[in-house]
Amino acid sequence: MHQKAYDLKLKVLSLKQTSKKNDFFHVTLDNGDKYNLHRNSITQYNIKENQLIENKVLCKALDNTERENIKYKIILLLSYRQRSKKELKDNFVSKGYKVENVLNVIDELEKRKYINDVSFTKMMATYLIKEKKLGRYLVEQKLFQHGIDFSVMDSIISNLYNKYPQSKTIKEILNKKNISKGDSLKNKIKTINHLKRKGFHFEDINVIIEAH
Repeated sequence: MHQKAYDLKLKVLSLKQTSKKNDFFHVTLDNGDKYNLHRNSITQYNIKENQLIENKVLCKALDNTERENIKYKIILLLSYRQRSKKELKDNFVSKGYKVENVLNVIDELEKRKYINDVSFTKMMATYLIKEKKLGRYLVEQKLFQHGIDFSVMDSIISNLYNKYPQSKTIKEILNKKNISKGDSLKNKIKTINHLKRKGFHFEDINVIIEAH
């Protein structure tokens, strides 16, 4: 933005709350532009009817409003389930929100304990191991996709596999498919490939099948 436009002053013609049920206001300027600003932006930047507002102040108020909007939507998403920082960032940036505003809100909510990658990892890893019955390799890959660092997930995954051993899960899958040591080679290979796709290592699979 050119410095001249940035310093431009505009008159606020009207300032009306959009609804009694929310915190947003319709703002109309003398150049015909209309904006929705959050109550906090109105208060923080002292925006009033029939007064001038610098364009640079308006830009800051719009950024602040965007952050308030992001915050509200993230908290709403978190009310359904935990989300990783990467998942939230990718989600909101893909919808056109400014990356710096998204990161600012994520940082604030992390400090306020709304967002916690450790809690997210525990929740997701438990689901993948207990419910989806996946092997360690695939569990790690899915957590990596959410931007979870190995140092965060390692002990969590290990503790969960102590509780839900991979060997027991493999046996349950073999029993469900009626696979035993004396089964045909074709069926064994088919089952091994199925278990490998679920994230189990060949060595672990083979040992269980030979002893099954």
